[in-house]
Amino acid sequence: MNNSNNNTAANNSTIETSSNFSFNLRELIVRYLKKWYWFVLSILLFLGLAYLKIRYTIPQYNVSSTIMISQDENISESELAAFKDLGLLDNSQSKIENEIQILKSRTLITNVVKDLKLNVRYFSEGRILEIENYPKSLVEINFLSHDSIVHTKAATFHVRINSNTSFSFLNKKGEKLSDHSFGNTVSSSVGDIVITPSIENVESNSGTVIKIQISPVKFVAEGYRNRLAIYPVGSSSLVGVSLNDPVREKAKDIINNLVDEYNEATIENKKQISARTANFINERLDLISGDLSEVDDEAAGYKSRFGLTNDVEAQTQRVADIDSRNVQEIAQLSTQLSLIESMRRFVLSQEGRYDLIPANLGFNEATITNTVSRYNGLILQRKRLLKTSSEQNPVVVNIDQQIDGLRQVLIGSLNSLKGSIDIRLKSLRTQDQYFSGKLYNAPIRQKDLRVIEREQTIKEQLYLYLLQKREEAEITSHITLSNARVIDRASTLNSYPVSPNKRIIYAGALFIGFLIPFMIIYLSDLLNVKITSREDLEKVLSMPIIGAIPKVKSKSKIVISPNDRSGVAEAFRILRTNLDFLMAGTSKDRGRVIFVTSTISGEGKTMISSNLAKTLAITGKKVVYLGTDLRDPKFHQFLDLPEGKDTKGLTNFIMNSDLSPKDVIFRDSGDSPLDVVSSGAIPPNPAELLMHERVGKMFEYLRENYDYIVVDTSPVSLVADTLLIGHFADLCIYIVRENYSDKRILQMPQSFYTEKRLPNIAVLLNAAGNQAGYNYGYGYGNKKN
Repeated sequence: MNNSNNNTAANNSTIETSSNFSFNLRELIVRYLKKWYWFVLSILLFLGLAYLKIRYTIPQYNVSSTIMISQDENISESELAAFKDLGLLDNSQSKIENEIQILKSRTLITNVVKDLKLNVRYFSEGRILEIENYPKSLVEINFLSHDSIVHTKAATFHVRINSNTSFSFLNKKGEKLSDHSFGNTVSSSVGDIVITPSIENVESNSGTVIKIQISPVKFVAEGYRNRLAIYPVGSSSLVGVSLNDPVREKAKDIINNLVDEYNEATIENKKQISARTANFINERLDLISGDLSEVDDEAAGYKSRFGLTNDVEAQTQRVADIDSRNVQEIAQLSTQLSLIESMRRFVLSQEGRYDLIPANLGFNEATITNTVSRYNGLILQRKRLLKTSSEQNPVVVNIDQQIDGLRQVLIGSLNSLKGSIDIRLKSLRTQDQYFSGKLYNAPIRQKDLRVIEREQTIKEQLYLYLLQKREEAEITSHITLSNARVIDRASTLNSYPVSPNKRIIYAGALFIGFLIPFMIIYLSDLLNVKITSREDLEKVLSMPIIGAIPKVKSKSKIVISPNDRSGVAEAFRILRTNLDFLMAGTSKDRGRVIFVTSTISGEGKTMISSNLAKTLAITGKKVVYLGTDLRDPKFHQFLDLPEGKDTKGLTNFIMNSDLSPKDVIFRDSGDSPLDVVSSGAIPPNPAELLMHERVGKMFEYLRENYDYIVVDTSPVSLVADTLLIGHFADLCIYIVRENYSDKRILQMPQSFYTEKRLPNIAVLLNAAGNQAGYNYGYGYGNKKN
């Protein structure tokens, strides 16, 4: 049996889970539809505010222009070409973002404001909005003070035209302050001013009030700077310039003038760069010219000091050739000197005095050669004579004398030749030392001279280069071009204002008008801890929910009558039917005890119990209505008791053993007979009284004599009175009131149900909303037969 019940519960849980989403969605929609008038009022309110905003907002028109900013800096065409070649400047192309920032600079926009006199505005008063007069107004203000003073002042004048010759100053309220004539000087807070008419027949506009507003130039420039949009168009060199302003012509003039100011500033900047470049080049030319002269003087002095010619290598080669010849001649002379010394020793030696002297030794002296030849001839002649005679032969002696004489002559000639060769050799060796020194120092001189020549070449090249660049700078300074080229002049894309955008404002108002009530309802539901619907009970409780009683709008406490077919009456009839189902398991045919209780006071248990008893009595059953709330009884507010609040009841029966149950039972008057047992006098010890044995006798008597005993009990969270007598009940109806009972108190009836502290407990939702009503149609509704 338990398994069957568990399976049934599981199936019910599955059914509830599968249908939970659609049910919740339906309930959610119903919850918001009930407050449909909130949404209507909110939407109408915000749509009205949107209409007022559109009506009283000055329309803004978009004016835009497209320009192309040149980024191609050809070096041959730039004033800075000289420095770019030298690497003195960055040769990278200027970025488009830099030019955009220049276009949006305060300096350029301030110049535009001053040129167009945007710090002075003229307005004509309309029915709703003031209309700015641009570019021309009926009158014009002229300042006699210096611009530096006027551009920092702020003032407002209200000028009313009186005639062709006069006007009046008014205050903000339209009251006249003073009269003046056109063209006369007037003292004001911004200095002396002169107001003149801008049209010939100004009298035709007599009575017209012109508002003249003067603002500081820097504030006006900053305002336009913040509103000005300058942006690159894709990845090209095109730049878009746009401005939103109430006056389209003014916006066009501002954008066109800004582009002109940018071009003028660019050209002026390039001219300044050209002038500074030329001045710098001239200064450098003067400096380098002096350096070049110093290097030339240094080169000439160095060559003069060391005897160098222009062709140092050829000069070095000639010195090397001379030195080589000297070395060869020294070698030759040294060889001759050795031969002379050998011959001289040979001639002076006694062993070889009559020997032949070597001839053809290479001596250039003819005397020596002749002497050697004659000497050798005498030696040969002597040798022949000695073959036939002796040394004492007079002829041999004569030859010996001649030989000795030639020997002396030869020795003298050799000594003389040796002396001359020594002198020549010494001279050659001195020259050799000189030329060797020159050859040794030649690389150093050549190196020093090369350093001087290199510096001389660099100075000369730089001098020629600067001369060339000076000519280029002079040429380019006369053909300076601006950076920006206008592709599209400033124009308005369409005739409709971009602000206020009616579609967006109305759509936003509609959205906000719908969102705010939605959020209020959602947050109120989110923050609400009260029970708001039957679903709140179903989410927390696992016990049966016996039904829901709609909120009673009638002032009558007893709302049930035999012929009543209202929604409340039908709800009680359904409750009566559900009672039979809940008590179907009991074997009693009569004497069924129904407890009606709640968590706290004010949840409507007395109203439910009294009307439930009346509903049961309408069926013809014998019903008694018993009050066990001994602490704060409310019987006298719902039923007509004989003595009202002091009518004898359960308390009197318990305390007075002489009383029988019949003595405290009273018949309620009405269409359906209903017996009532009030709670009686309020005792000091209600809990102890309810534990008295006479309480059981009262229930025993009522069970024997009545079909239904409906018991109005005490709230279970405050006192234990109901739990003390709970064992007498066959069914406990636990009352929960919508939008009154806290969701957290649902833990109490759930614990009673789980722990079985109250028998056969079921929950009833009281004061339910319209969704719990029973106006189904088909003849049902607030009808009474």
